[in-house]
Amino acid sequence: MDSIPSTVSLTTYNGGPEEFHETPLNDLLKQIEDGKMHVQVGKVFHLEEIVEAHRCMEENRAGGKIVVLTV
Repeated sequence: MDSIPSTVSLTTYNGGPEEFHETPLNDLLKQIEDGKMHVQVGKVFHLEEIVEAHRCMEENRAGGKIVVLTV
């Protein structure tokens, strides 16, 4: 635990696949599309920039969610 940087947050999920499938993913997506839920996108990378995306994540400098485009 001492090697985990203070800027890193660890989360866990203790449910099983049944609970995961009950997650209202489509409802969340609809709220995002309708502007009712804000998701802070920090940086957007193309797949060929995955090394830089990972470096950005490790250095905690995205300022929001990191998005990697695969198309």
